[in-house]
Amino acid sequence: MAMVVDFDARNNVLRATLTGSMTGAILLDFYAQAADYMASHPPCRGILDFSGVTDFEFSSEAIRKIAASPPAFPKGYMRILVIPRDFIFGMARMFQMITEKTRPELQVVRTLQDAYLLLKVETPDFHPIA
Repeated sequence: MAMVVDFDARNNVLRATLTGSMTGAILLDFYAQAADYMASHPPCRGILDFSGVTDFEFSSEAIRKIAASPPAFPKGYMRILVIPRDFIFGMARMFQMITEKTRPELQVVRTLQDAYLLLKVETPDFHPIA
C-alpha cells in the first residue's frame, strides 16, 4: 500500500491518495497521522482518495475504532472520501451514517471530480507535504 499526502494551499485542501492493498491497520495508522497533522496545522478541508485501492481487507472492529475516535478534522471543515469501487463505497456509506452526528461534514463520492465540485475547487494546485 502506498500513500501520497499533498496540500493545496490556495483551496485549503489536504489530500491523501491511496494505492494498492488497504487494511484496517493501514487506515488506522493514516487516521492517526491525519489527526496529528490537523493538530499541528491550521484547519483545512480534506480528501481521502481510494481510487487506486485494489484490495480492501477491513474488519468491522477497525471501522468501530475509527467511528468511536474523535474526528481528525475539526467541525466546519468538509472531508470527502473518494471511492469508485462498490464494495468499499458501501462500507464508507455505512461509516458515514453511523458517524453523522460526530462527522456531519463527511461526504462519500465516486470520483475526484465530484469531490472538487463539492469543495468548489475549480483549479486544484496540490504540492507534496514535507
